[in-house]
Amino acid sequence: MIRTIALVAFCLFLTLFLVSNAEAKGWRGIVPLHSTRADVERLLGQPEKRLSEFSDFYRTPDGSVTFTYAQGLPCGIGSKYSRWRVPRNTVTDIYLSLTRGSQLSQLSIDERKYKRLTGGHTPGVYYVNELEGERLNVSHNEVMAIGYFPAAEDAHLECPGLPKRTDTNCVVLVDRFDWFGGIAWEHQKQRLDNFVRALMDEKGRQGYIIAYAGQIARAGEAKERVDRTKNYLVNVRRFPAGQLKAIDGGYREESTLELYVVPAGACPPIVRPTVDPRDVQVIRGGKRRKNRRSS
Repeated sequence: MIRTIALVAFCLFLTLFLVSNAEAKGWRGIVPLHSTRADVERLLGQPEKRLSEFSDFYRTPDGSVTFTYAQGLPCGIGSKYSRWRVPRNTVTDIYLSLTRGSQLSQLSIDERKYKRLTGGHTPGVYYVNELEGERLNVSHNEVMAIGYFPAAEDAHLECPGLPKRTDTNCVVLVDRFDWFGGIAWEHQKQRLDNFVRALMDEKGRQGYIIAYAGQIARAGEAKERVDRTKNYLVNVRRFPAGQLKAIDGGYREESTLELYVVPAGACPPIVRPTVDPRDVQVIRGGKRRKNRRSS
């Protein structure tokens, strides 16, 4: 009975939200980085499904809502570390998925507070308010989902040195053109030749090369690989050096090279390492040495 009442209350709130311009950040008093799993369960009861140890799913007649919680681990990159310096089970993200969309005009949002992004290969449009931590997913002018994430005033709680989650200073998000691991150099050159042809198809395109060293790696391995790739494109294929960005991306489980073709006005790719440098075994002079953990 209590669960039914909670669901009815949720549906009523959702209807009111979609026809008004709610100024409060967060959802129904649940605020990312300030509310906890206990706060959510007091509001909605036990979840219908536990998607993972740190993600809960609630279903309603008009849609669904998913909460993601902090793991409460030390700062770092990868699954064994945290993005936020907050206790375990603190809410980090809220995602509302609506069964039936509502016209964007019904929300009467102040579009001056939002950056408009397109999804690149998808027809959807995203309106992102980084100041208050809100994201609207719009398809055919209907709001189909609403996301809440940490607001700008809580940036001090983010662990230092991590890649940005969004880039709202540009318009189109680009997909990865090609990627490969530690294949033979002759095969790499064939893939790089295709990359150059794609870059030359349209004036103003920028090429991005991101190299990641593996979890067991030589000192400077990613930089060496990305420099070698750029030198081939510039000195052998005669592509303008000013239209290439070479980036040492850090570490992943396996050595990887990623290639991106970025049209004029599009967002540059985000560097996404998945292994913390403290967990890397660096090979020096034929011997392995694990990076020293900082305090």
